Amino acid sequence: MLAPLNSFLCRHDFYWSERHGAERCRRCAKLRESDTPTHAEPLRFDAPPPPQAAEVMAFPDLTPRVVAPLPDEPVDLKTRIEHLAGGQALDRAATLKLLLDLIEDGQSADPQIVGITAAELYARLHTAVNQA
Repeated sequence: MLAPLNSFLCRHDFYWSERHGAERCRRCAKLRESDTPTHAEPLRFDAPPPPQAAEVMAFPDLTPRVVAPLPDEPVDLKTRIEHLAGGQALDRAATLKLLLDLIEDGQSADPQIVGITAAELYARLHTAVNQA
């Protein structure tokens, strides 16, 4: 009884059938009705065209920039941290420079701020934060 309604109720799953030269449904075998051909261009087995050459970006200059220390800025990292803990006000650039130098010192092969020196500086900074 449902045979005439099979193609009407089917959720079509079309595929290209070479034998029939058309798209057919996998479930009910109905041909797809269309005015325009779905496969108008024949299949090609030629090699694809060569890809376009990519534009090469210039490699960035990795030479380190030489930044001269400020005249009133002590060169020693420990001294600069002690001045900061003692109440010296730093501007944004000097604070960032101090942080970068501290991180670089921690990652270097021969760090200056380690062991008892690091513990003393931490204690001084901690008390300065609590007093503020």
